[in-house]
Amino acid sequence: MKKGVCRGKRGLSPVIASVLLIALVLVLASIIFMWARGFISEQIEKFGNPVDTICEQIDFDVERISGVSGDELEVVNRGNIPIYHLDIKKTSGGDSEVEKFKFDVDEGDAVRKSIDLKMKDGTRPEKIVVYPALLGTVKGKQSNKVYTCTDHGETLIL
Repeated sequence: MKKGVCRGKRGLSPVIASVLLIALVLVLASIIFMWARGFISEQIEKFGNPVDTICEQIDFDVERISGVSGDELEVVNRGNIPIYHLDIKKTSGGDSEVEKFKFDVDEGDAVRKSIDLKMKDGTRPEKIVVYPALLGTVKGKQSNKVYTCTDHGETLIL
């Protein structure tokens, strides 16, 4: 009997090895694609333009009105961009929290609604920052997405 040569046992066919190698490459490529997709943000548009450029055109004023029944916010939209809702950042000391507030304000309109300005721990914030949020369409898809204009907020000192 000869050493090193095994008769009757066969190795992996080159065709099968090639198919397995291609399948492995495709699986790795799809994993890398899904991982990298998290770094690429979806582009949101409003009126055919990127929504961050539309944020620069927003012109609104916010006023807090305290009454017997509690606090109210009055939002006046002086621009021609409708505001979908507001994100309100409450700050007290070193703590801050953000709350979404359903507040539709059409272009050229003024809306006043009551609001609870207390933070989750029951304290009143020292200041609030009101950010407008716009409803835009995701580029290349037929779906809507909300975009908060974090560079265009109005600050109220309480």
